[in-house]
Amino acid sequence: MPKPPSNLDLAQALGITPQRVSVLRGEGMPCDSVDAAVAWREARKVARRAAAPKAEPAALDDGTLAGTIAEHRRLVAQAQSVWRAAMEGGDPNQGKYQTAYNQSLKTLVNLEEEAERRAILVRDYIKSTEAADAMRQLAADVVNRLDKLALDVAEQCNPENPAKAVKALESWVRRVKADLSEHDAG
Repeated sequence: MPKPPSNLDLAQALGITPQRVSVLRGEGMPCDSVDAAVAWREARKVARRAAAPKAEPAALDDGTLAGTIAEHRRLVAQAQSVWRAAMEGGDPNQGKYQTAYNQSLKTLVNLEEEAERRAILVRDYIKSTEAADAMRQLAADVVNRLDKLALDVAEQCNPENPAKAVKALESWVRRVKADLSEHDAG
């Protein structure tokens, strides 16, 4: 049976100090092999990420989402330059730097999507074609009501002679339509 790795061996393999290995042993890290220790730490990272509360992009805003986005753009650029320098220098940790860059970029994209979503929600707008259609429909409804006005209210206006009221009301409707047509044409 092979001899289990020492704290120093584990520390070198995991990229941590021997003192940290001792702490992790106390927390349950298996020390019979480097592979078992690596697997335990990876599983622990995954479990922590799953248990950690996820911050929604909106929760990151302290009132200035645009400022948060600008700051994060700077951080993404910094992470990208660190990763590129590591690649060019042959740094063995370049994979970690790439992961950090990718995660930072993903967060930036989420923040920008949140800003766009908020901008759409705040505007309360409709398309100009929809507004024009709605106005045309409203105008048509008003004209239809004006056309029916004389017959609908003539008797109430002049109970003794409704026909006289119809003529007066129809005359008024024609003047209103003419005024509206002039206003529309001008």
